[in-house]
Amino acid sequence: MEQKIAIVGGGITGLTASFYLAKAGYQVSIFEKDSELGGLAKGFKKTNWQWSLENFYHHLFTNDDKALKLITKLNLNKKILVLSPKSSILFKNTINRFDSAISLLRYPYLSLPDKIRTALITGYLKITNNWLALEKIPAKDWLVKYYGQNSFEILWEPLLKAKFSDNWKQISMAWFWARIKKRTTNLIYLEGGFNLLVEKLAEEIKKNQGQIYLNQPITNLNDLTKKGFKKILITTPASQFLKINQPKMLGSLVLILSLKKQLLTDNTYWLNINDPGFPFLAVVEHTNFIDKKYYSGQHLVYIGGYYPQDHQYFKMTKQQIYDEFLPYLKKINPSYNFSLLTFHFELFSDLNAQPVIPTNYSRNLSSFKTKIPGVYIANLSMVYPWDRGINYAIELGEKAADEILNS
Repeated sequence: MEQKIAIVGGGITGLTASFYLAKAGYQVSIFEKDSELGGLAKGFKKTNWQWSLENFYHHLFTNDDKALKLITKLNLNKKILVLSPKSSILFKNTINRFDSAISLLRYPYLSLPDKIRTALITGYLKITNNWLALEKIPAKDWLVKYYGQNSFEILWEPLLKAKFSDNWKQISMAWFWARIKKRTTNLIYLEGGFNLLVEKLAEEIKKNQGQIYLNQPITNLNDLTKKGFKKILITTPASQFLKINQPKMLGSLVLILSLKKQLLTDNTYWLNINDPGFPFLAVVEHTNFIDKKYYSGQHLVYIGGYYPQDHQYFKMTKQQIYDEFLPYLKKINPSYNFSLLTFHFELFSDLNAQPVIPTNYSRNLSSFKTKIPGVYIANLSMVYPWDRGINYAIELGEKAADEILNS
């Protein structure tokens, strides 16, 4: 007899675990609180677009092996695009490329000794695998010591502050190491958007008799056990169901502009905001990465940041956020006429988008098995030392499925 298992959450982790469990013969049922699957990777598609667009900016690195393995297993490997978009920094009201050794050498705000030191230390972080030693040290302290005060203040301090707000001083160096370790010059996207991956996983789950229930929030695990589910996998924040230590979470918010003309005219795809005072962390011009022809010629730009869960932005309308961000967008491109060149804009947010990773985080890392027999957890707070992303959501789902199959 097939064993019934409930998956709470239809994001990439839940879908991946369901895919493997359904293939192994489990009677899988996914319960998703929203009207669509995909979690932080879900997307939308305007009527006149050929491709969908993610609610939150996404790409893969060329070393994201777990994602590439699953994409191949789903016969989507012909849809893989490998591209080399441009990344830059906004500092002192100027945009400068910053994504290679050559761009580092040309960067005007670092001295030659700072540039040499930055190259050597970044190279060390690329080759070392000893993240356990690094997790004992706050990123702030390590970066000042090895990069030097000037490089730290220009390159890293603004980003740590912008991403983690009041928590930035406690962030573990292991988290920062993972960001440098994983980064590749080439990036990967899927033809049609990552919604293709979500749809294909759902299709395969259904082929193996899995059930998917949308608009079905789960607030009490007893409701599932009463329905005969012998095992439950929670892929959402587990603290709402269990007395369990989970890290502090930050929310993410992005405004997506659809424009008639290019905003970042130097073809920058990813712009880190290193100038103080801006209310957002990054400007990501998706159509400087993926051709605008797939979006009926519109230029699509994400403006995003991370904020405490009680931040006022999560209570504001998209028009209010647009009005809040607009003066700063004009600083980035003073000649741009937003009133004439904006088609429309969308606002997306998620209150549980980024765990705060303090020092020695591995000591308190949750295991898949909980103290309740048959109840498992696998959520983005467990991808440590790596940062959240599609590749690690897939890896987590695969590991959770293995844990359940081997239990």
